[in-house]
Amino acid sequence: MNKGGTTRFRPLDEISFLLRGADMEKGHLEFPDYHHEESMKALIQAMKDDHNPFGVNGAGSFESCSSYQEWISREKKNHLGIELEDGFVPGTEFLYVVNNQVIGCIHIRHCLNEALFKHGGHIGYSIHPDYRRQGYATDMLKQALQFCQQWEIEPVLITCHQDNVASRKTIEKSGGVFENQYDDILRFWIGGKK
Repeated sequence: MNKGGTTRFRPLDEISFLLRGADMEKGHLEFPDYHHEESMKALIQAMKDDHNPFGVNGAGSFESCSSYQEWISREKKNHLGIELEDGFVPGTEFLYVVNNQVIGCIHIRHCLNEALFKHGGHIGYSIHPDYRRQGYATDMLKQALQFCQQWEIEPVLITCHQDNVASRKTIEKSGGVFENQYDDILRFWIGGKK
């Protein structure tokens, strides 16, 4: 199933060029790299300490890796669609950086399988608890959607839990059009035609 996406992969350096051209209002997206390690670990810990009932979204395979180095390696492979874990699709991980600090993460799936079509969508994201309700999530999603457009991932399916009011507002502010609810998951489409 390849709903709303392609399986063509751009080299990371070409995507970096696209990101540098993005209209960055508050922060900017970067590929995870070794210099982000402490900042990324702090973000994940803050998310856990916050006891967010919706979990840490957008961190790709971070929590299943035994080290930061393993995570970097796995995300590079995920981007290229090689050595994927069962049930996973190719995807690209970005960190949202403000003043050299990682305050958010966003994962863009290049295509959808059946489970993602129902529940996960093309994009998962999280913002550090201290930076919520300040427009950062909207800016991060805006930049990710520019990436999706460049990569011809259209339309984009984004989902959130029915009780996650902040995420719903972010999605709607970004142009999300509600389609339906599947179990406790709200499903929105942005751009293109389904």
